[in-house]
Amino acid sequence: MTYLAFHLVFLLPPLLILLATGFPRPPRLWAYLLMPLIALVYTTPWDNYLVWQGVWGYPEGRVLLRLGYVPLEEYLFFLLQPLLTGAFLHRVAGPPAPGGGLARVAGGGMWLLLAALGVLLLALGGKGLYLGLTLAYFAPVFVLQWAFGGDLLWGWRRALLLGAGLPTLYLWFADAWAIREGIWWISPRYTLGLGAFGLPLEEMAFFLCTNLAVVQGLLLAWHPEALRRLR
Repeated sequence: MTYLAFHLVFLLPPLLILLATGFPRPPRLWAYLLMPLIALVYTTPWDNYLVWQGVWGYPEGRVLLRLGYVPLEEYLFFLLQPLLTGAFLHRVAGPPAPGGGLARVAGGGMWLLLAALGVLLLALGGKGLYLGLTLAYFAPVFVLQWAFGGDLLWGWRRALLLGAGLPTLYLWFADAWAIREGIWWISPRYTLGLGAFGLPLEEMAFFLCTNLAVVQGLLLAWHPEALRRLR
């Protein structure tokens, strides 16, 4: 299977099903439409660096063409994943409940520690490089999100858990299948050797972080208190 065929099998069908079965208009449609572009712009330099370093790669014949070090299909992935996750999130996001102000401190502090861990792993290099790059690149975003609206996210914790958790589980399955089929490979030189069902820990962290970035960003954009707070 090629990388493009992977999209046609694993990403487009569930996205089209969500959109075709009465997908209601999100409270702020611009946020849903803008999120894929933000994801593409933010992940492009990170992804190119990973492929350049040889953390992961793609066998010949599995991709159409490359822009920089990354295949065209990879850029398409970073557009489709936020659309899929965002469409599912809107299905499970009920009315927000009040949240505690302590969540802003606790959540921001937790992600700050994980960002520091990522920087440490990045500095050590070697087998910690992939996990370090993921934490160092995404955890600072989560620090800002929770410092700004951790209480709002905590009040919407059911939507946060379901909206990030279920798409992550689905993409873990799809990723493990793609690795077994040889659509892309992950270098053991830059991974810790931990994982489950043939899926490296670093890949699990990657999909969890990308889905959290989408879900938390959309929940904050959709929350009426977040806009008042931003002003």
